[in-house]
Amino acid sequence: MPDCDDADGAAYADAVSEYAALGWDELREAARAVMAVTSGRG
Repeated sequence: MPDCDDADGAAYADAVSEYAALGWDELREAARAVMAVTSGRG
């Protein structure tokens, strides 16, 4: 996981705000989507 110091400040703040507004089910689906896109990397 990248350190928040490595992220664009405005983009990071937007993401925090967006994900903080999600309910548990929506957050779970968002996590699944991220994992599907990033699986196999690293």
